[in-house]
Amino acid sequence: MNLDVLYQFNEKYAPYAGISMTSLLENNKQMEKIRIFILGENLSPDSITRFERMADTYGCEICFISIDDMIERMKRMGLSSYRGSYAANMRLFLADVLDDSVDRLLYLDADTIVLENLHELLSLDLGAYPLAMAFDSVISNMRKNIGFSAQEDYYNSGVILFQMHKWKEQDLSGQIAAYVKKEKPNFSSPDQDLLNIVCKNRIYRLPPQFNLQPMHLVFRTNDYWKYYLRASYYEKSEIEYARENPVILHFFRFMGEFPWHKGNVHPDNDVFDQYMQMSEWNDYVKQPSDANYVMKIEKFLYRFLPGPLFLSIFRLAHVYMMQRTAKALKKGKQYHIYQGK
Repeated sequence: MNLDVLYQFNEKYAPYAGISMTSLLENNKQMEKIRIFILGENLSPDSITRFERMADTYGCEICFISIDDMIERMKRMGLSSYRGSYAANMRLFLADVLDDSVDRLLYLDADTIVLENLHELLSLDLGAYPLAMAFDSVISNMRKNIGFSAQEDYYNSGVILFQMHKWKEQDLSGQIAAYVKKEKPNFSSPDQDLLNIVCKNRIYRLPPQFNLQPMHLVFRTNDYWKYYLRASYYEKSEIEYARENPVILHFFRFMGEFPWHKGNVHPDNDVFDQYMQMSEWNDYVKQPSDANYVMKIEKFLYRFLPGPLFLSIFRLAHVYMMQRTAKALKKGKQYHIYQGK
């Protein structure tokens, strides 16, 4: 079986993407051929050299794709950058840069770790669906901010399995471009929100073990459901199976921190460190996070409060942050939840 994988990131995230790729390659050595496509923004010569050494070590093919035309297209469309970078939205237009030899394509965020062989994921029958994604675990207000009801599915874009021939047949890149041109959207999660809106009812539901998020590693399922809406989400048995049999970990911010931050309390810290030491970035030195005072207070409470009590406070804080985000977006501003600006 062959494996085609896509990553998109800027120079800041190059070490984390490299560590993710190391986990992918370590656990999929039985694949006949692995191609990794990189949509990299402002990558340094040192980062490129490390990626090339990694490719030599594992005998895989790494393809650096020119992104200049994609960025110019996004600028002409009026699509805003996100946190000073266009990297977040590049994969939405990947049909323009990948040839027909690429069909089933796995996209992975830089903040992922692959723990197992991906044969089961690649073998899923997606039918006519152009893409497959897992539900987002922190969804209540994110759905509301894009006009979705509590009963409508809302997916996380950290892991996406594309059927590129279906994507191209349905001209989803063109539909995304048309939506942006008409609506001039300003979202808190630009790529994720665009995919949920434009591809609505055309997304295959991935089981949670292929995008296992921090909420389900830290909190018991019953506690999670007590404070987060259960409508349009996984069953308890699915979550518990995923917790015992994770395939891909997606470690987005937890208490304002990632596993690459110094002194973090992230549940994926140890496995991140394991693959960091195996990677070309084993000289990486962790630095303190840029979390604001709200996140620092949350981290303190997380250390000392019982899980259910903390989760109730955590949800209230998240709702507050999302409300501030929604107000900022209505004014045409980008509000960064964690930086508070």
